[in-house]
Amino acid sequence: MSEITGKLFADLFPDGVVRIAFIPIVGGGNETRLTAKDLDAAEIVFMTCGQTPERAAALREELERNKGVGVETAMDESVAAKFRRASAAGA
Repeated sequence: MSEITGKLFADLFPDGVVRIAFIPIVGGGNETRLTAKDLDAAEIVFMTCGQTPERAAALREELERNKGVGVETAMDESVAAKFRRASAAGA
């Protein structure tokens, strides 16, 4: 499978829910998003999106501290497709 390069964004809401969006650099369209129920789940999504466990933990800490984070990443087409399906389903 090929990889899709883009920018991964996450926002932490006051109730602890994390909104995660991936915007591909090429062939993108509307912002795509997933929702994680908490920071633990968001950290797992970060790893699924091509981040090492160490980098995912650092992103989690930055997200908790700043309430938002953005990082360039490359992920498998199959993972990027999950963002497209979630967006189409109205997640």
